[in-house]
Amino acid sequence: MVQQRPTFVVAVVALVVGAAVGGAVSVALSESPDPTTARGSTADWTGDGTPSLEQFDSADEFESYFAAADRRGGGWMPQTVSLDGAAVEMEESAAPAGDDGGGDSAGGNGDAGYTGTDADRSGSADARDVSGTNVQEAGIDEPDVLKTDGKSAYYAGHRFQRTGGETTIFDLADPAKPDPVATIPASGELLLVAEHDTLVVFGGDRIWGYDVSDPANPDQVWNEPLEADLETARLVDGDLLLILADRPDVGEPCSIAGYGDDAIACTEVYRPGVRTNADAVYTAARVDPATGSLESETSVVGSSYDSATYVSENAVYLTYTRSVSEYEVRSGYLLGPGAADLGFDAGTIDRLERLDAMNISDRAKAVELREIVESWVASLDEDARRDAYETMETGMAEYATSNQRELTKTGIARISLSGDLAVTDSGEVPGTPLNQWSLDEHEGHLRIATTIPGLHGADSVNDVYVLDDALEVTGSVEGLGETERIYAVRFTGDEGYVVTFRQIDPFYTLDLSDPHEPAMEGELKIPGFSTYLHPLADDGDLVLGVGEQDGNVKLSTFDVSDRETPDELDAEILDDERFSEAVQNHRAFLHDADNGAFFVPAGESSYVYSYADGDLTREAEIDIGGQGVRSMYIEDYLYVVGEDELVVLDRGSWTVENRVDL
Repeated sequence: MVQQRPTFVVAVVALVVGAAVGGAVSVALSESPDPTTARGSTADWTGDGTPSLEQFDSADEFESYFAAADRRGGGWMPQTVSLDGAAVEMEESAAPAGDDGGGDSAGGNGDAGYTGTDADRSGSADARDVSGTNVQEAGIDEPDVLKTDGKSAYYAGHRFQRTGGETTIFDLADPAKPDPVATIPASGELLLVAEHDTLVVFGGDRIWGYDVSDPANPDQVWNEPLEADLETARLVDGDLLLILADRPDVGEPCSIAGYGDDAIACTEVYRPGVRTNADAVYTAARVDPATGSLESETSVVGSSYDSATYVSENAVYLTYTRSVSEYEVRSGYLLGPGAADLGFDAGTIDRLERLDAMNISDRAKAVELREIVESWVASLDEDARRDAYETMETGMAEYATSNQRELTKTGIARISLSGDLAVTDSGEVPGTPLNQWSLDEHEGHLRIATTIPGLHGADSVNDVYVLDDALEVTGSVEGLGETERIYAVRFTGDEGYVVTFRQIDPFYTLDLSDPHEPAMEGELKIPGFSTYLHPLADDGDLVLGVGEQDGNVKLSTFDVSDRETPDELDAEILDDERFSEAVQNHRAFLHDADNGAFFVPAGESSYVYSYADGDLTREAEIDIGGQGVRSMYIEDYLYVVGEDELVVLDRGSWTVENRVDL
C-alpha cells in the first residue's frame, strides 16, 4: 500500500516552481560541514545592515540585476498570506487606496485629514465655503475626477459613464443652478492649478494642460505622451509631481521610459546594494503645470506588484520589496536545523550542498531539491517516512516563524523635494505595506505599518515601525493581529490606528508619542472590517470606519477618547449595498465638518449621514439613477455627481433642489 502524503508536507517537499517567491541576495554556501550551521544564518539572506542606494555603473550591470531577480523566482511575490495553511488573496478591493494600483500615498504631517478647497491648495483667494478633494496632506492636492475652485467645477467622465471621453465644465455663478458651459475632449483624473488657471488632465497614455482662465472657452496649451505608467501624481508648491513606473523590456532593458518621450539612462537609476524583487523602475518627475516642461527627475528600482508611494511636504518615499526565495527558505531549513531533526545521511547533505553551490536559477534548484528529498524519503520504511513528514511540517513552520521578519522586507528610498529631486536616504523594515496609508511622516520621523506574510507554515503578523531622519528604526510595535493582515491604517499626530482582519475586525489604538517606545494602547474586536479610517472630531476622539460586513457596506463610529478601551459607538449596515467606492478610494468620501455630516457613494444610492455624539443618522438617500461617483459642497449646497446626472441638495436640510443631466 502506498503511504498517502499529508497535503502540507507535499507543499513543503514538492517545491512547485509557480509558487516560488522571488528575490533577495543569493544565499552564500557555508563551507562548514556542520549541518546546523551550513545554512542557518539569516544574515546570508539579508546582508549586514540596511542596503545603501547606488546608481548602476553600466548598462550591463542594470541588465544583470533585473535578469537575476527574474531567474530567482520571477522578480515578484504573490499578494497572498497563508492563514492556518489556507492561501488568502490580498484583495485589491479591500485596499483603501484609490485607482493608483501601486499604493498611492499621502498623510505625512499627522493632520487628521484635509478637505479644504482645491483653490485653497493652489493659492486662490476665493473666500467661498468650498470643499475640495479628500486628501491627507494640507497643501498637497491629489488627482481626482471632480475638481472645483468655487466658481467652476470640472468633472471627468466616470469610467461607467457614456460620456467617459470628455470633461464637463460647470459654471457655478448661481450655486443652486450649475450650468454646463463647455466640454474638454479629454478625460481621466484632474488637478486644478488655480494660480496658473490650468487644468491638468491625466489620461491613460497622455497628459494635457488646459488654460481655464475663461472656463467657458478652455484652451489646450500643452500635452505630453506617456510611455511609462502613471502611478500617481501630486500638486506640491505649485508644481506637478508625477510618479511613473516602467518595466524594462526583455529585448532592450536599458530603454527606460520617463516623463514624455525622453528615455532615462540605466546609469541614472538607483538600486540597493543587494538583490530585490525588482521588476520595474520608478521615476519621480517634477513638471511645470503651466508649460508641461520637465524640471527635475530621479529614478529608483521597484516592485510593481507591491511598491507603495508616499508624498509628504518634504519628500517622496518609494518602497520596494526583497524577499527570500522559496528554494532558499526550504534549503535553509534542510541544511540547517532540518538536517539534524531529520537525521540526514552524509550523502544527502553532500547532494544538498552541491546543489546549493550550483550556478543555476532558484527555480531549477527547487526542482532538484524536491528530487533529493523524495529520494531520501523513499529510502525510509513506512513508519520512518510518516515521522519524517511530521518532523518536516513542524520543523519548517518553526524555522519560518523564527526567521519570518528576515524572509520578506520592505526597502524605503527617500527623495528630497528640496531643490532638484534627489535620493538622500534609504531604510528597511520587515514585511510589506498595504498602500499609501501605511506610511506617515511626523516631526522628523517616518512611521510605517507592515504585514509579515504567513509563508512556509508561519502565521502572518503585523508590525508598526518608527524610523528617524536617517531612516534607521528607533522603535516598533510588533505582533498585531496574528494570522491576520492589515486592512486599514491611519496616523494622526502622535496617535495611530490599525485594522487587521480575518473573521473579526481588531481595531488597534497606538501611542506613537515616543518614537523610541511606541506602544499598542487598546484593542477592540467587532464583526466585519474597516478599510478606510477618517477622524471626525478635531480633538481626535471620534473616528469613522468605512468597510464591509457580510458582503454589505458598513459604517462604524469609534470612540477613542479612552485609548486603552476604544468603543464602537454605532454601526450602520447598508442593506443590499455591496459596493462603495469609498471602501477602496478615499477620494470618494466627503466630510462636511461644519454640518457634522459626511457623504458616501454606494452601488444603488448615495448617502448623507450625520454623526452627532457618534450616533449615525441617515439624513439623505440620494437616487442618482445608479452609482454615485463624487460629491462637493459650495456655500449652502451639496452636489452629488453620478453616471448620468448632477444632483443639487440643500446643505443642511439635505433636500433635493435641482437635477442637471450630464
